[in-house]
Amino acid sequence: MGYTYTSVEFEGNKGKRSPRTLIDTEATFITLPPELAEEIGIAKVPGKLKLKLTNGVQIKAQASSVIIEIKDRRVPATVVILLGSEPLLGTEALKALGLKPNPQTGEYTLRV
Repeated sequence: MGYTYTSVEFEGNKGKRSPRTLIDTEATFITLPPELAEEIGIAKVPGKLKLKLTNGVQIKAQASSVIIEIKDRRVPATVVILLGSEPLLGTEALKALGLKPNPQTGEYTLRV
């Protein structure tokens, strides 16, 4: 099974960007690298949260919220700002958008 990527628009206080984003149905939250979070103006919440990564490693990371848009659907979502990460879309955001990815085609279907 290969990786599924899509274009997601992330919007913060300073602007928008639509980077190539990995869809990870094993992850809960969106992750963004600090450089992208800073560029679009995502406000960081004071302190850090304890999180467990998909590979089982436990970390502390900053979290916030971001507006995302895919296929003309816009919602606020939780974002974890993670050094060394690539843009990644987790299940919380997909459910909020009402979308289910098809890994074979890279397309989305509406959740019913």
